[in-house]
Amino acid sequence: MDSVLWLIPVLPLLGAAITGGLALAGAKDAHGPNRGLVATIAVLMPALSFFLTIAASVELAKHPDYPISQHLWTWLDFGSLHLNASLLFDRLSSLMLLFVTGIGTLITLYSVGYMGEDRGFARFMSYLNLFLFSMIVLVIGGSLPMTFLGWEGVGLCSYLLVGFWHRNDDYNDAARKAFVVNRVGDLGFLLGMFALLAVVGSLDYERIAGFFQQRDATALAGQSGLIAAAALLLFFGCTGKSAQIPLVTWLPDAMAGPTPVSALIHAATMVTAGVFLIARLSDLFVDATLPVLGLNALQWVMVVGCITAVWGAIAGCFQHDIKKALAYSTVSQLGFMFMACGAGRFDVALFHVFTHAFFKATLFLGAGAVIHGLHHEQDLRRMGGLARLMPFTGLIMGAGWLAILGIAPFSGFWSKDLILESLFASGGLGIAIGVVAVVTAGITAYYMTRMMVLAFTAPTQVDDETRNHIQAVPATMAIPLVILAVGSIGAGLLWMGLPAAYGCHTDWFAQYLAPVVGKAQAAFAPIPAPPGGHEAVAHGHADAGHLTLAWSMALAGTVAAVIGAALAVVVWSKGYGTAKPEAGTSTAPTGFGGAWTYGFDRLYDAVVVLPTKILGLAGYWLVELLVIAGLTQLVANAARYVGDGYAAMQRPRLRMQLALSIAGLVAILIIVAANIPKP
Repeated sequence: MDSVLWLIPVLPLLGAAITGGLALAGAKDAHGPNRGLVATIAVLMPALSFFLTIAASVELAKHPDYPISQHLWTWLDFGSLHLNASLLFDRLSSLMLLFVTGIGTLITLYSVGYMGEDRGFARFMSYLNLFLFSMIVLVIGGSLPMTFLGWEGVGLCSYLLVGFWHRNDDYNDAARKAFVVNRVGDLGFLLGMFALLAVVGSLDYERIAGFFQQRDATALAGQSGLIAAAALLLFFGCTGKSAQIPLVTWLPDAMAGPTPVSALIHAATMVTAGVFLIARLSDLFVDATLPVLGLNALQWVMVVGCITAVWGAIAGCFQHDIKKALAYSTVSQLGFMFMACGAGRFDVALFHVFTHAFFKATLFLGAGAVIHGLHHEQDLRRMGGLARLMPFTGLIMGAGWLAILGIAPFSGFWSKDLILESLFASGGLGIAIGVVAVVTAGITAYYMTRMMVLAFTAPTQVDDETRNHIQAVPATMAIPLVILAVGSIGAGLLWMGLPAAYGCHTDWFAQYLAPVVGKAQAAFAPIPAPPGGHEAVAHGHADAGHLTLAWSMALAGTVAAVIGAALAVVVWSKGYGTAKPEAGTSTAPTGFGGAWTYGFDRLYDAVVVLPTKILGLAGYWLVELLVIAGLTQLVANAARYVGDGYAAMQRPRLRMQLALSIAGLVAILIIVAANIPKP
């Protein structure tokens, strides 16, 4: 299997090249002869990568302690630095690739129906395949530079896909914003990579893990500053890709792209890259214990995740655009993932990545079905009553809604409550963060229920013409929706089983990831081990205190969800009443909602944009008008004065010419006399 590992990323790249070639060759007509060929290639290539990933995962299961790797070529061999272009397929890579390629294939199939009438259909499919290639490289790369190549690739594809409808200036602005903000985070990634190279002497993941797992106390203490710097700088890079504070504002604006883009890039795959990188470098983050402003690296991860989750949840309460509401939900859920990482439970964070991919893709694609059916209407104030008009879509989105609320047995119940349990079990700061997380879970239930009520059960605001011409969901859109909805319902049970803490005998997901993150979690001191260690948990012999905590968090999370949902039903069951806006009215929130939603944008304008403009203007006045213009004027004036003087001396007067000739002759005689050698 190691000899064909390269095919997993190359197949979508081949799909991008072929569909891109067809786009250039004139496959712009959505009903042209090449449309079926474009759709077939675009869906087939990631599907083949998905099946290869399954085959590699089966092979990996036979030798769990020996990951599959493939050396491609020697990238750089300079002095002590030896860098290979290589691929690494271990338990973490297999998990990420299974849903990147699997859900990516489903969203590509969905796009066949959603984008079928668009003139740029072939170009869009090419971008999707190119994105999947970049995301696979990010996940399967065997070193930080390989991951960085994929990291930059998904950033480029995000720019291309968000600005896909490039005739709209607002969409172009959103694409540029996403690209620039991510580049700021990428600078942190690069600097952190250099700091880590100075500590370990290598950027290969296996050598990095081996260095920190040896846990030479003297070596770690001697380089604690560089280790902390590497962890915090890499985390700063993660805040860009995963839309955490301070680099958070690009993701809601990225909803300008087509809905399949929102589902694939900004819900299921790209935005989880930061969580993946922290889990991949879990040994580094656990050993980065030097306090910076009173907090070590993992505590910073936890605090930033908590603040981001709260900010995203509150912002979601004021959104009128159905996709913007889901975007802020994504920001908030990513904050929960980072909180789990900060508590030292990387497996729990990845479990939420997995369940989130299902229920958020379900919600985004369901929202896309609503927008498609209502002829591109996205304003919640112009919806209502869709449960009767679009029952299939309502049922599908209902599954995703219950999952994100954390209602048992839907997938979000297991992952969300495990995050809460991890926070409280970590003690100290984790308990305070856990309390905030429970409240945030209640806010999540409020704004998600608000969205569902306004769209599906409130009095309808859909005009008669739209109501009579609602577009049916084609099969290419319906099939992915059904599969993802089933995942939203059962992904928790399928992959997690029932956690051992609940008195059962399976904890499959944690055990699956143990070869990759287990040693880092075992070294994380705040996590209390139940009697008998990991084996006791795996076989269901956890102590009574651990059981009490687990059930308490399940109860607290469920109660918070029910209260939040009930409050939303009471407040929004009648919709907006007569406050139906005209078509084309801005969906931007106003008042407190607008101030909260766009607060970071205004802060950036005040702290970054405005000072940059002032410096640019000052530089223009100083350099352009004073220095360059002044020097230019000085040279011009000097040339004019010299020319005028010389012209005056050349006037055609006999006496002046004789005087100048005599003066020249005298000067020559003086020079000659001065150079006559003395006897």
